[in-house]
Amino acid sequence: MIGLLALLGVSSAVLVAAALVFYWRTRSLRPGSRPYGYAVVVATIAMGITYLCMAVADVSGIGTDFIRFIGYTVMWVALLPVACAVAGVDRRLTLLFVAAVVGRLWATLGSWLLEGALAMIATLGTFGALGGGLYLLFGPISRAARSLPAERTLLFTKLKYLLVLGWSGLVVTGLLSASLNPADDFVGQLIVIYVEAILLLGFGGMVLWSSAALEQTASSTGLLSSDTELGDAGTPESTERVEHVD
Repeated sequence: MIGLLALLGVSSAVLVAAALVFYWRTRSLRPGSRPYGYAVVVATIAMGITYLCMAVADVSGIGTDFIRFIGYTVMWVALLPVACAVAGVDRRLTLLFVAAVVGRLWATLGSWLLEGALAMIATLGTFGALGGGLYLLFGPISRAARSLPAERTLLFTKLKYLLVLGWSGLVVTGLLSASLNPADDFVGQLIVIYVEAILLLGFGGMVLWSSAALEQTASSTGLLSSDTELGDAGTPESTERVEHVD
């Protein structure tokens, strides 16, 4: 019990500290690039607060799964639009991708709480959403990123594989957690937190220290933008447009 509480407390402190560093870095970016940085800050501090709430709940004898999944929801809703904006996809595709990831998340929790046929349906739903999300990421989203400038394409490629690593890691640990004995809870939490830390710290570092790619993104695509990278002629617009200052 004490070891698990210490793990949650240290993890919370590390992620809150990381969120403060990300906030400091975001403030040094150009105004147009800052929304992407703020999204990273929200995702990181959300998981830091989640760990703190989990520690309090654990002391109170309250289940922590629901708390963690709320944190996951905020994390994914904040991070995924950033990756999609870098790729230059429109709002519809972004929302579809977020729905697949978040849907898989809550289907996993449902498979833990339900029984019989409903549990089986929820489990199948997790694999369906996982397959759909991977298709979107490696299919239309990746295709949209191919015509982008080199810096932006490189950033998206890094984010894509990091998301796959983090998402797959959380899927695997989620499936294994149901079979863990209470004595293995500390080990299970440690593995999950390790995966989450790699995802959040890696994502934040890649995005916030890629100023050129962020500026190119901000000049043509916003978070949850309804615009695409295509011009009137149906060809990719240049993302190196010069902004006119009055």
